[in-house]
Amino acid sequence: MIRSLAIAALAAASVVAGEIAARQALVYSQSRPTAAAVQHMTEARKTHEINVPRIKDGAVKGYAVMLLSYTIDLGALKKAEMAPDSILVDEAFRYVYTDDTIDFDHLDRFDLAKMSKALIHSVNERVKGDVLVDVGVEEFTYATANETRPRP
Repeated sequence: MIRSLAIAALAAASVVAGEIAARQALVYSQSRPTAAAVQHMTEARKTHEINVPRIKDGAVKGYAVMLLSYTIDLGALKKAEMAPDSILVDEAFRYVYTDDTIDFDHLDRFDLAKMSKALIHSVNERVKGDVLVDVGVEEFTYATANETRPRP
């Protein structure tokens, strides 16, 4: 009789210990980040208004006005040689200023996706890292010189 009770107690203890071990193994496997579960910490930012003059025949004909939003990878930013903020503004200015194919009378035909990809590539190349993740265009308009007020 005592032997039966001891075997029953041992069986119950082994069942409880097995359930506790299985629960701990499940918690451990869920808390460990896998390679697929690791996410990059990103931050969304905006540029200030960028005004790009359109010069034709030696005179300013108008201004392209851009407002960009962009996403940066914070992990890559720590390793980068410099911050991408001012470089993005510079590269966007250069892109619009040097692109002679832009028809400012029909900006709806302008390939914004191509510009975004080019900006991401050129900024990441200059900061020597994959810091810039995405570039979005919040505003892209054109104002003729007649529509702008003259500076004092």
